[in-house]
Amino acid sequence: MDESSIITAALSLGVGGVLAIVIFLCYRQDRNKSEDRLTGMLRQDQKSRESNTEALTELVTLIKKLNGKWSSS
Repeated sequence: MDESSIITAALSLGVGGVLAIVIFLCYRQDRNKSEDRLTGMLRQDQKSRESNTEALTELVTLIKKLNGKWSSS
């Protein structure tokens, strides 16, 4: 389908049809942007969780070492 036939078909729908098409296209564009934004936030959250897990592991290891030193005194 070429552009002229798409335009002709859209115009044959009337003002309501054209508005419906415009609203749908805007919705799709907004939805794609929202998905991209959410994907970025999820990646950032995963990195944060990984960093927190590393920090907690180091803290647990340090506490275990310190408890071992204190209990043997």
